[in-house]
Amino acid sequence: MVSQSELADPSENESEPSEVLRLRALPAASQPAFPLEHDYFEIVYTPLVGPTAVLLARAMARHLDAAGGPTTVCPIELAQEIGLRASSAKPLGKKSHLVHAIDRLAHDHIVSRLEDRILGVRVAIPPVSAQTLAKLPVTVRDAHRRLVSVD
Repeated sequence: MVSQSELADPSENESEPSEVLRLRALPAASQPAFPLEHDYFEIVYTPLVGPTAVLLARAMARHLDAAGGPTTVCPIELAQEIGLRASSAKPLGKKSHLVHAIDRLAHDHIVSRLEDRILGVRVAIPPVSAQTLAKLPVTVRDAHRRLVSVD
């Protein structure tokens, strides 16, 4: 015989994750701006923040889009979603791969730490500055020029 609790919604029986990240969308800082799904973000920002950070930013943007606004995510699941190892004991510990990727995104103003465990995520990013562009590989500079002139 099946108990009433087993018939309940399975999500009701799952425990709340001990650590969560709350995500909030931030508007583009300037115009023109490229959504995180745009090729510009992948091609031009990957040399700056790394491929893991690009995947993380896009995953966070997808969660915000799916929720239609602010949302809460489990950092372990978020890390696993993009192929990172995640510690169930300290998913947001100082040595975690997830925190390193968040730090890189924060350094380039793609995410902002609004409060403890609350991140603002830019939904669109500006073209890089001329100074930053000069430091990038020739193929990336060419792609930047092509993509900026198209949009």
